[in-house]
Amino acid sequence: MTSFWRTVGLAGMAFFSLSAAAEVFSPGSQRNGLDDLSETEVEHGVFSVGYTNTLAYNNDSQPGILFTARYFAGEKWYLLGEAQIGQFSTRAVINDGQEVRSDDEELLRYSAGAGYALLQGTASTSGVRAVPWVLAAELNAGEQHSGDTSGRYASLGLSVQFHGERIWTGIGVREFLVDDERLQSLESDGGTQWDISLGLYY
Repeated sequence: MTSFWRTVGLAGMAFFSLSAAAEVFSPGSQRNGLDDLSETEVEHGVFSVGYTNTLAYNNDSQPGILFTARYFAGEKWYLLGEAQIGQFSTRAVINDGQEVRSDDEELLRYSAGAGYALLQGTASTSGVRAVPWVLAAELNAGEQHSGDTSGRYASLGLSVQFHGERIWTGIGVREFLVDDERLQSLESDGGTQWDISLGLYY
């Protein structure tokens, strides 16, 4: 009988020892930081405004303001929409005694298109902070109004973009054509445009 109770006592001591050991070595939950990912800002695109200059054939260089919205559709692709306002002509053209282009014509252009990143990399001047950059090809199509006439607009160009932490910077150049009979008669239905813009992410 004594050996029985001794066995029971040893079993009880072993049970309580295992329970204490289980409490000591019980793993606790640890934070891995994944909960903070919900607070990470995702950049869907850029709204920008900038200065643009249009040099049409047989016309003087004309300044303007360019408004652009870009939507990042993938790692290399993005969609864009543009609106440009400014001067088209400051010099009148008269043919056979009739004014075919006045000296105060204004320009309004709106278009949509897509861009594709040809090259990507990082740039740094201090060696401490690097800024991502992109060299992209852009294709646009839309409508251009100049004076009393309008026509379909199409362009193909290149854009260099610097994706700063807060500010986006872009420099672009393109060749364009306008399907406008009046401008075709003036041989001013195409030319070159360049722009420099600053933008904010959204």
